[in-house]
Amino acid sequence: MPNEDTPGLSIQKRLRTLAFPRSGSGSPGKATVQDVFDGDRDDNFKLNYVVQLGKDRPPKDRIETLVTAANELHRCSSTTILAILVAAEDLFDDTADLQSQKAGFSFLTKAAAIVDSDETTRAKLFECISKPADPLCLADKVKALDKLTRRGTKVSSFQPHVTDLVGELLSNCFVAADRSRSEKRSKTSKSDEEHNLGTVWAMLNNLMTHVHSLDAVHSSQLLTRLTTICKKTTAGYDLNRAVAAISAFAVSAKVPNENLDPLINVLCHTCYAREKCRDTAQSCLDNVFSASDRSLAMEVLLRNLSQISDDPASIKELRGSLLQLQHIYGTNGIGANPGPPLAELVQALKDSATVDHGDQIQNQATLTMSLQAVASVVGNDLITQSLIESDWTCMEGIVDVVAKAAGPIPAGNISYDDITPASPIFLFARSVEVDNTAVTKEMIGPLQDICRVLAGIYPQLTLTKRTVVVNLLLFLSNVVEPSALDVVIDYMEDCRIVFPPDENWLLHLALLTDRGFLNTSKHSLYRLRLLDLMSHVFSSLSTDPKSASMFGQQFATLLKRAVIGSSLAAIDQLAELACRFLRDASMPTFDLLLADLVDLAIQKRYFDLTESSSTLPENQANPTCIRLAESFLECLPDQAEKIRKIFASLVAIAKTATASTTVRLDAIKLLMRLRSKSDGSLQVVEMSDTQGLGAALAKAQPPLHQSSGSGESNRASSIEETLQCRSVGSASLRDFGGEDARSRPQSTSEVQAQTSSGWPTDSLDIRPTASTKSSTIDLTIWLELILDLLETCNDWEIYSYILLHLPSQLGNVSLFVKNIPHIEKLHDLLVHQLQKGKFLEPPMNTDLRKGHVAVCLYQTLTVLVAYSGWFLPQKMAETVQTFLFGISQWNQTIKCCIHALALCCHELPRAIDKCLSLILTKMSQIITQSHFAIDILEFLTRLSRLPAAYHSIGDEPLRTIFGICIRHLHHSRDLRQIAADSANLGSTNSSKRCSNVSGNGGVPSDSSQTASTDKELPEYVYALAYHVITHWFLAIPIKDRSKHVGWIAKNLAWKDKYGEENVEEQSQVTLDLMHRTAYLDLGETMRASVPADAEENMIKKMYLIGMSIVTIETNSKTGLTYITKRQASGTTNATYQPCTAPLPAHHVIAPDQATTATAASTPLIYPQHVLLQMSSTISPMPIPEQPIVLPDDGTPEKAISQIDRIATVDSYKAGVIYVASKQVEEKEILANTAGSEVFDTFLAGLGTKVPLQGATFNTCGLDKVSNMDGTHTVAWRDRVAEIVFHVPIMMPNLEHDPQCTNKKMHTGNDYVNIIFNESGLPFRFNTFPSALNFVNIVITPEKVGARQPPSRASDKDGSKASETCYFFTIQVLCAPFLPEISPAATPKVVSATALPGYVRQLALNAHLFSVVWSERAQGQELVSSWRSRLREIRKLRERYANTGNSANVGYPEMGTAEDRGGAKSYVEGDEWRGTLAMGGMAEQGQFLMSLDFTRWT
Repeated sequence: MPNEDTPGLSIQKRLRTLAFPRSGSGSPGKATVQDVFDGDRDDNFKLNYVVQLGKDRPPKDRIETLVTAANELHRCSSTTILAILVAAEDLFDDTADLQSQKAGFSFLTKAAAIVDSDETTRAKLFECISKPADPLCLADKVKALDKLTRRGTKVSSFQPHVTDLVGELLSNCFVAADRSRSEKRSKTSKSDEEHNLGTVWAMLNNLMTHVHSLDAVHSSQLLTRLTTICKKTTAGYDLNRAVAAISAFAVSAKVPNENLDPLINVLCHTCYAREKCRDTAQSCLDNVFSASDRSLAMEVLLRNLSQISDDPASIKELRGSLLQLQHIYGTNGIGANPGPPLAELVQALKDSATVDHGDQIQNQATLTMSLQAVASVVGNDLITQSLIESDWTCMEGIVDVVAKAAGPIPAGNISYDDITPASPIFLFARSVEVDNTAVTKEMIGPLQDICRVLAGIYPQLTLTKRTVVVNLLLFLSNVVEPSALDVVIDYMEDCRIVFPPDENWLLHLALLTDRGFLNTSKHSLYRLRLLDLMSHVFSSLSTDPKSASMFGQQFATLLKRAVIGSSLAAIDQLAELACRFLRDASMPTFDLLLADLVDLAIQKRYFDLTESSSTLPENQANPTCIRLAESFLECLPDQAEKIRKIFASLVAIAKTATASTTVRLDAIKLLMRLRSKSDGSLQVVEMSDTQGLGAALAKAQPPLHQSSGSGESNRASSIEETLQCRSVGSASLRDFGGEDARSRPQSTSEVQAQTSSGWPTDSLDIRPTASTKSSTIDLTIWLELILDLLETCNDWEIYSYILLHLPSQLGNVSLFVKNIPHIEKLHDLLVHQLQKGKFLEPPMNTDLRKGHVAVCLYQTLTVLVAYSGWFLPQKMAETVQTFLFGISQWNQTIKCCIHALALCCHELPRAIDKCLSLILTKMSQIITQSHFAIDILEFLTRLSRLPAAYHSIGDEPLRTIFGICIRHLHHSRDLRQIAADSANLGSTNSSKRCSNVSGNGGVPSDSSQTASTDKELPEYVYALAYHVITHWFLAIPIKDRSKHVGWIAKNLAWKDKYGEENVEEQSQVTLDLMHRTAYLDLGETMRASVPADAEENMIKKMYLIGMSIVTIETNSKTGLTYITKRQASGTTNATYQPCTAPLPAHHVIAPDQATTATAASTPLIYPQHVLLQMSSTISPMPIPEQPIVLPDDGTPEKAISQIDRIATVDSYKAGVIYVASKQVEEKEILANTAGSEVFDTFLAGLGTKVPLQGATFNTCGLDKVSNMDGTHTVAWRDRVAEIVFHVPIMMPNLEHDPQCTNKKMHTGNDYVNIIFNESGLPFRFNTFPSALNFVNIVITPEKVGARQPPSRASDKDGSKASETCYFFTIQVLCAPFLPEISPAATPKVVSATALPGYVRQLALNAHLFSVVWSERAQGQELVSSWRSRLREIRKLRERYANTGNSANVGYPEMGTAEDRGGAKSYVEGDEWRGTLAMGGMAEQGQFLMSLDFTRWT
């Protein structure tokens, strides 16, 4: 600032006043330099350095002065700095030496950092920096300018020259940096040149915010420099900075026209060549297009597409331009309006697509990008609308581009030479062999986009335009999407060019098939659409046989060619279509198509391909065979000849060993479902029933007993699997018994397929169909194939499928009744394989063993028992021997063989009789395996009621039978004792078990269901064992019964845990039966009627003698005595009559009888006399054995009346329900009032028709008085059991009871119902819902023929002979909570003669089992009627034993009343000791009591 003393003195003047150096002294009258500086220190500073920087000073001094000044700049003002700049100005340009320039730029840098607001000084600084300088000072210059402009943010004073300077520095720094890079300096640190360049880029980036003030010249210069850098740089950093600068420029200013071409080119080049910079360059292009003349910019792009040179950079600019067009017209672009004319745009795209780079790969790359650009253009909404409205001259270019990309169109499998020019697709047909660039996967997307757009606007186009689109889509048929190809189908269908009379209709249709089915890339939706079209075409030919024949022949040709290169899905659709045509095709065409389908199915190469397909699920079912199966169903109703041929073809496929396992199995699946209905029509059932075999397999292995704490269940999920896919399950074999092989009704919606590891499941989805007669097909070839497979097949999947499903089909006797020779061969093969053990063993990786395979074979052999009527007796014996062999050979086959033998008892009684000793021996050998107890005992019970099956039985087999029963009794007793002990100890397990039973109404817990039935229900084993003993004792001829009493009695006694000998109640009543029947076989007795004139002379006396009640009624005059002996097992009535001799003539009449009156009133005989004569002598009788006199006060009569009300046989009941045709509902079934003839025959064999009114037997709830439940019912009885059948058709339908609740009252309360099902539909267990219906025995009749088999014709089973041959399938269905124990859980086929007895025994056993189960569920045990009678007798003994009553009370010498009544009273368990005397026994001290027989008479 100027000094206050010299306010007006200028710098120049002050400089001139200097006369001497500052350090010298001056005169007093002049001002010195020191005085000047003291007055203005800044001025002194300036003066000092200005003087020293004078041009007359030596250069070295000047440089030192400038350096010193630079270091002192913080002490001076901007004015001083300006003065120094003026003084040293010559040191800043390129005329000075390098050292001077370096010093100058150092000063400038420091000064620029200080000066901020003085624009004059800043302008001078910029002027100095802008001077030309040595290149070595480039960094200094950059640094100075960076400081001055504050990195480009403070430049308003320097415009427009600062832009030029920065541009110049940018170019120079880029050259230096690029040179530095080329010298390959160390990359570990950034070079100075790179740093300088970065600084300039930073300044330029900030400068771009002020470029709006630039004129066109300066803008052009800057863009030119930036464009040059973009072209030359190899560094992405520089490229990004340059593109960012250009983008920033375009935002703030308009791009000069002269810069558009190079600028757009370089940016397009960048977009394509520099992927990392693509987004930046794209954004920059968007800004450039916005900041320039858009039409000129688009012209540049289009020129890039049309003017192509061999320069690699030109190729990149071309492709970058294509990218920009995609961006502009695409969904993410900046918009296409305004844009060039569509024709120019399309022409440019066409030019780009046809460019030849001399290299195929390069050509494909450019073509791909051209396609992508075309797709973007066509997909633009404005362009799309223009396409709809234009005359489509532009479409030629699009078509050319697409055709170029479509590649060489393969001729396919048909010839197009015959397509006439009249065809709208003639253009396509003539271009089939055009040699174009091959389609790459990158082209598919844009091609599909183009087709998608054209298909979208197709409905809005004229017919001419549609034709162009269709041809274009045909060009692209290899890559087009299904939705686009639908347009082609719509076009051909709408134009009717695939229908006659179009001259090219067949070729057009063949073209669609060729481009669809034979193209492996086609989606199934298109093929389905094409199938619909072809179906419509075929339907339209129904009145044109010639065209239909041509169509069929052409289609057969396509079918034959379809195998080559086709996918499984394509062949599936083609096979489906072929099979659609089979039904209506003429026989020549049918034969042609069928032969092709068979060839298609059995080609191993094809199926190897399909099974390895990565696009399909593993083990995908073969489509061809499935389609053939569907054709079989389609033709089944009314086309017998076609059925015969398809059947033979399926057998041929199944027989072809070289075919895939998959296809062979699919053929076998249909063949296995064939059935014959009663009317002889052929039927294909929805599923092949393997459920029963599953039950057999579940029983084939010993149950896995659970430990008492286990919560796991061995019962897996149900064997009923939804019919979805053919796969091998992974569950254990126990899954065969899931729902415990519940043998549920043959469901029509669920497949009864096995899921155990190793067994294949079913997968053929078929609806039941029937019509054609079964005689149409030649079942001989099918049976021959089965025989061959069972004997030679090594394929486990096929073999196991046959094993599982063959029994079910063989059960349909009417299907094979005309093929008995082959059935006989099958029988012989099974017998041989089972006896020799020569059959296929399961693979090691399954859970199965050889015994499981044997179970299936035995199941098949069991079914063949139904055919035994056509066999020789020798084969029947072989059958029984084979079953016998299975009892000892494999543990898994024991149950099924025992069940089969039970069936043979009815069907083959003579064969059973011959082998009976061996059968019993085998069963006794497995007696230790208690899980077979029920099966053995039920078999023995059944056998005992069939005398023809044990006609020649001897003593030793009988002892074996009794021994088996005794062994199981002991085992059952042990189990019950363990359970009782556990209950007494409060066992947790037992508590749980009881809780599950009672809380669920008899439904056990899951864990309890897994235990073996004999262990779970020892009560049932116990009851069965006594039944067997009773039945077989009665079955022994009377002359031999006494031989077995001692052995049985000895073994019925047992010792408890205390060593005490016991005979339990059921053993006592069994012995009681033996006591009654050992020497008697007359049957039931009845009390003789008393003459009316003898009633008044009758004297009655009642006694308890042992465990019986004896009533003696004597006529006091004649001595005629009626004796009734009531025992636990029955009542015996007898008559006693003294044979009084006439009195001799010399006989003297007693005085008291001398008069007639006295003689009339005096009894001549008392009941006591009869008792003494029959049971006593004068020998002393032990007191405990003395009869007990019952008083005459009426009390004993009440007890006796109670005993008489208890039946002397066990009472059973079962419903017998008839289901008429197509009936499924309970109401309509119960409303039936009559059954069929075959049902009546069965009912007659089941029992005897007996009247209800006044019935003396237990009618089990049926009304005996008013005929409310009908007049009659059916009943059956033997010496041990009586069963009454509740038959709804014999009950009246009441008007006030439309729901038939009165009938339901009986059948609903029956544990067992026998269902005679003639509905033709599967029977469901819950048809008759009831809490008490535990078991349904379902009988399904099958009419086989007009004659009985030879060996059946003379058989009788108490039923009326029938002229028609019937067989019956029997299956026992149990409630879900019951274990499965019935031998008919696996369906059994039974003849008409064996049916009643077989079913009756099933019902008896099922009822007994149900009662035991129900009682057990309530925590009780089953008490038989005999035991109930025994208990009533015991009550009387407990009340009247040893009461001291005596008749001779008038003899005082006999002792006092106390003496006479002082005999000890004995009860059960007391000890008694006596002395032998007079042939009897007398108690010690009671000899007189033992002699006095009047005490107990």
